[in-house]
Amino acid sequence: MKENGTAYFEPTETSGIFKKFYENLAQSLVDVLPPSPNIFTMNSTKAYYDQFNIQSTLKLESVDPAIITDLLAKTNTSKAAGIDKLAGTFIKDGASCFGNHFAKIINLSIRLSLFPDPCKIAKLIALFKKGARTEPKNYRPISLLPLFSKIFEKVVHIQTEKFLNENGLLYTNQSGFRPKHSTETCLTHLTDSVLEGCDKGQHTGLILIDLQKAFDTINYEILLEKMAFLNFSETTISWFRSYLTNRSFIVDVDATFSEPAKLVCGVPQGSILGPLLFLIYINDLPQSVKHSDIRLYADDTCISFKHKDIDIINEKLNQDFNSLCDWFLDNKLSIHFGEDKTKTILFSPKNLSKRAAPIIVKRNDITLKQHSCVEYLGCLLDNTLTGKAMAEKVLEKVNGRLRFLYRQSKFLNKRLRRMLCNTLIQPHFDYASSAWYPNLSKGLKAKLQIAQNKCIRFCLYLGNREGIRFKHFKEINWLPISDRVDQFIAVSAYKFFNNKAPLYMEDVFKKHSIIRSSRFIGDSKLHLPFRKHDYGKNCLSYQGATIWNGLRANIKEAKSCNSFKHAVKANFFEKLKHSEENNAIH
Repeated sequence: MKENGTAYFEPTETSGIFKKFYENLAQSLVDVLPPSPNIFTMNSTKAYYDQFNIQSTLKLESVDPAIITDLLAKTNTSKAAGIDKLAGTFIKDGASCFGNHFAKIINLSIRLSLFPDPCKIAKLIALFKKGARTEPKNYRPISLLPLFSKIFEKVVHIQTEKFLNENGLLYTNQSGFRPKHSTETCLTHLTDSVLEGCDKGQHTGLILIDLQKAFDTINYEILLEKMAFLNFSETTISWFRSYLTNRSFIVDVDATFSEPAKLVCGVPQGSILGPLLFLIYINDLPQSVKHSDIRLYADDTCISFKHKDIDIINEKLNQDFNSLCDWFLDNKLSIHFGEDKTKTILFSPKNLSKRAAPIIVKRNDITLKQHSCVEYLGCLLDNTLTGKAMAEKVLEKVNGRLRFLYRQSKFLNKRLRRMLCNTLIQPHFDYASSAWYPNLSKGLKAKLQIAQNKCIRFCLYLGNREGIRFKHFKEINWLPISDRVDQFIAVSAYKFFNNKAPLYMEDVFKKHSIIRSSRFIGDSKLHLPFRKHDYGKNCLSYQGATIWNGLRANIKEAKSCNSFKHAVKANFFEKLKHSEENNAIH
């Protein structure tokens, strides 16, 4: 490890270098922030939350010892131990012995509004990412907290999350770290909106905003003040103050520890409460945006605006982006403008994309770069949403991994081949497929099917030229790519009808008004929106309604999401068998 041009080799010296680097990293970002504009002050945040008319108050309650014993018994034994060296196996096996005693400690913590100091010490391990191994910035810090501390956190997390959800306080379009939400629901919500706009001849301007070390730069005083606006009781806020302050970490290099270092900002990495605290901190961000739609996945932020006139898109996006920048400054968060981290893209209908004027978004003397293709939440989105870039990425990944498996084939039996394909390859076909697959060209859809066929041949020991028929799909229990995507779309509709989808999916799906009052889901139908072009007919709102309305009532009435998936799969296999008549058609 190098420091000031001098190389150090001893673990004691190396751990000290890491300690200095990580100790100063977050604060150094805060120190170089421009002066706060003081537009989005605590007064404006209070006014924002006053609109919610919150009637109840969050006051942390003592918990039953049986609940603590159950939480201890569910400890993940694969999790590494913290500085206390108490392994998950020890905690899980001893749950029945010390559950009651630990419950007394937790309830005392809640009653006194104090979080134990020994639970605030993190052991930090630096894992190499890429680049020069002598530079601390090229290592990812992994924070290991005492496993006992996470039981404290789970108890408080359950009560806090319940309070926020029951009062509808978390921003609707926030998809990060929330039940029923995922990157895929966020992506399908975005692409459905863009494709609907394209169907109407509208452009959609999108800004992707990258924050630097957002979780590590949270200001404690701002966070605690926001808790007061959310009707957290004084004792609850005092508990959180105790939880956040007086934290420290030590760096472990080859079992050699650095001196302790203080943490003065940021939510604890590797904690249970950390992600939820971040959601609370960023929750009032929408007060800064007046015209655009905001979508959040934790700190991944994007704003979009639709219109036929690009000049209007430019005007509204610039207003909202600059207002959003002011909000970030007032909340001590730093936007990453370098290396094309924060960027723009203009989505347009194909017939308008070539002559569409660029969108020009500025912050002071910085102009954001416009891209023809961007990556958002792991999905590549091109400016006409053809899905081409994502399909090519999937094909590259699938073919590369399949070549790797063929090189190892002499060591793999049929069961292992299928298991490895399910683990290493199938997720690439599946990820957010309902957001990018329907708009693909026939040629790219055929290439994806050919790639899946290769996987089937590998798993079933088939020749390179042997046609893939229904019996092969059935044997390996895989649906063809197009049917598999339709299955995912059907599951999205099922979750919507059974209140297992995010609230914002009401923007995508609409229950048919004629049978809205039906007591039976099997009788339910989705409203089929009017769409002029393929753009509109390929979006989730249209595809979902078409597929859901075509399902039999007994399939829709499945008691669980898992049983629904199996029923839909069986239905598609049945159709495949009838249409194929045992001839190779794929």
